Amino acid sequence: MKLSSLLNPDLICVQSAFETKGQAIDAMIQKMCKRFSFEAGNEQIVKAVADREALGGTTFATGIAVPHGRLENFNDLVIGICVPTTPIPTDTVPIRMLVLILTNKSSSSLYLNSLAAFVKLSKDEVAFGRLLSAGTSIEFWETFKKLDIEIKKELTVSDIMSKDIQSVKARTTLKELADIFYSQRFSYMPVVDDQGKFIAEVNILDMLKVGVPDYATMIGSLKFLSTFEPLEELLKNEDILTVSQIMKKPSLHFSPDTSIIEAVLEFTQNKRRHIAVVQDDRIVGIVSVMDVLNKVLRG
Repeated sequence: MKLSSLLNPDLICVQSAFETKGQAIDAMIQKMCKRFSFEAGNEQIVKAVADREALGGTTFATGIAVPHGRLENFNDLVIGICVPTTPIPTDTVPIRMLVLILTNKSSSSLYLNSLAAFVKLSKDEVAFGRLLSAGTSIEFWETFKKLDIEIKKELTVSDIMSKDIQSVKARTTLKELADIFYSQRFSYMPVVDDQGKFIAEVNILDMLKVGVPDYATMIGSLKFLSTFEPLEELLKNEDILTVSQIMKKPSLHFSPDTSIIEAVLEFTQNKRRHIAVVQDDRIVGIVSVMDVLNKVLRG
């Protein structure tokens, strides 16, 4: 499916002066309401977009903002694009292009893949620059069509997984592992061999168990443990013990084309929070339950 097939020249606004992101959003909503008949009124659309904006995270480092609103009883996806005369200042980065998307309450696939396509486009400075320099909406539209951007309708784990992967080796010490968990705010780590193949996984609970005496798991009351130094065993041996002593062979992994619903079922049935995405025995991503929340349920 071509991304350009979802665009309408009447909903492209270039070289327009806006002082705030809110002004640009309001202008695009007015254009959409003139072009389409929405069961939801103007005020409801404004509220739907504002509610999502309140959650944050719709302006990206490349200078593209992609606010959106999910509407009741709306079975379509409408996209409006605004290119301001000068970048709109924000608390993070100036907005060079604003893409407003209206979609329905339940559908995520087409919206998320459209959003991903726009963000990817914004990282291509040459193509993005051509669009930003368009003098009219028709010029923008013709330039966009020539980019020939494909999007898919289905949503898979490859669309939401984290691709910035960090891994450890079996010989990594628990001190080094703890430092990574602490500094990177991670709680899960894949283990790879010297050839980069995925061989095991370890999480923060596996590490913390080292600090609990073996006999503590075999008795009924643990109140007496309050007299012991917290995690004494772990602190005493973290320079000696290695990941190889606590890691587990991966019992489950996804392929990049695993569907989101299949992933959710695996998370819930196996009580997992992180699952590796593997292709040809190598880690290509990690997907977490928070990715599902942040990128699917809240987009």
